[in-house]
Amino acid sequence: MSKYAITFDYDTGRRQGQLTGDHFAEIREHFSVYNDAVKYARFRNRFAPSRKYTITPQGRFDPGLYYEIRKYIRQNTEDTKIHVTDAMRSIIYPTYSEVNSNFDPPLRLKLREYQQDIVDICLKIGRGVTVLATAGGKTLTIASLIESIYRGNRSMKCLILVPDLGLVNQTTLDFKEYGTTFLHSKWTGKDQLNLGSNVIIANMGILQSSKSNTEWIQDVDMLIIDEVHKLRRDNKINGIIKKVRTPHKYGFTGTMPEKLIDQWNIIGKIGPILYERNSFQLREQNFVAKAKVQVLKVEYNDKPKTYPNDRYDPTARYRREQEFLAKNTFRNTIISKLSEKFDNNCLIMVDYIEHGEELYGILTETCKNKQVFFIRGEVAVEEREKVKKLMERTKDVICIAISKIFSTGINIKNLHYIVFAGGGKAKVKIIQSIGRGLRLHKDKKGVIIIDIADMLYYGHQHYNKRLKLYKGEKIKYGIKSIQEAGFETGKSNQDSGVKDGES
Repeated sequence: MSKYAITFDYDTGRRQGQLTGDHFAEIREHFSVYNDAVKYARFRNRFAPSRKYTITPQGRFDPGLYYEIRKYIRQNTEDTKIHVTDAMRSIIYPTYSEVNSNFDPPLRLKLREYQQDIVDICLKIGRGVTVLATAGGKTLTIASLIESIYRGNRSMKCLILVPDLGLVNQTTLDFKEYGTTFLHSKWTGKDQLNLGSNVIIANMGILQSSKSNTEWIQDVDMLIIDEVHKLRRDNKINGIIKKVRTPHKYGFTGTMPEKLIDQWNIIGKIGPILYERNSFQLREQNFVAKAKVQVLKVEYNDKPKTYPNDRYDPTARYRREQEFLAKNTFRNTIISKLSEKFDNNCLIMVDYIEHGEELYGILTETCKNKQVFFIRGEVAVEEREKVKKLMERTKDVICIAISKIFSTGINIKNLHYIVFAGGGKAKVKIIQSIGRGLRLHKDKKGVIIIDIADMLYYGHQHYNKRLKLYKGEKIKYGIKSIQEAGFETGKSNQDSGVKDGES
């Protein structure tokens, strides 16, 4: 006799799964996390629930979470009766009537073995998430997946969602380069919606605009979300995605978010993780460039002020530390001296506009033999494209960029150096940023990442987390210390110790 029985059903009206059965409370509790907002809410006289749940008290959940719930039940019970209704089965196990994964003629670029494996499993399962490290060829894989379905259904309609305008343009150009046969179009603030296209490539912002007509998306045959790690639990875009009726939903990303609640949200909205291939595997097989991190531990004479109320408002202390670093002459001179020595193109990642402006002013004065640019939010997409094209055909270009803009979806093959000037600890941002330099180029042996590690309160904590990340990703790294004491402006007290091509 089974210990308990569970039924999975599907509510077509709400477009949600429905869970009923024994031990429901136990399962619901497992798929919840502690709410971090609780520890700060009481200092602001606000209420915050103690936990965040992925399953409602009524048993409703995002359909894709079925796979994780089922896994939990199987792992924690020896004998469980699970019943899946036909309505639910059609959502979690969708099938294609006609597909052609071995289409002829092929696209202009031949798929690598692992890319073909991804296409095959996507077609077999019908929905889900692919985790493929940056520079692994996600866009070509997406193009091949769509092409496979299109060859069997010429009237198919697919919506591709990407984070920003730059990636809309990049995806469009890539599809043309690959020689896809399906009709594709862009939908942005400048590009009008063309419902006659087989594939519509849109940035998430246009769907969230109050002026946009989004009713048509409920009838698309397939939904693809690129950089799906950006689909966080509290994002407005979740409600829009819920309108899409088709179960054929795919997500592609270089790495999943760290927070479990965000992982469950992605899986719930899209489907199970179908395939994973990390950066180390790609580097070992020479599909991407080798990488090495040079950590520069920076010790300061002075440090930002602290106040008794900092424990109640940690963001204030963090903000003061960032302001201290942005205008720190010692730190910025280190970055300047490194930039002068680089023998090829460099990308300097910052988190704040003020810091980027400070570095831009310094580097335009000190690096007279190089072209220096600063890419931030208000810089037009066309101008960003010009900078990328310039970096591809020449060297001695320094591009300072806000990390939120250039950490994902930017293809620069001729990139030899990356400077982490903003610090931070976010796994996704760091991995994606490193990925910007992993694309192969005929003049590149590898990519060097310069990690500026500040020995301050938050800087030290974040440095330790980045080291842990480098170890986990099996990226070689070296550590050097630089002391402000005795440092003379205009003279480097220590060589960077890195040269292009070391890996």
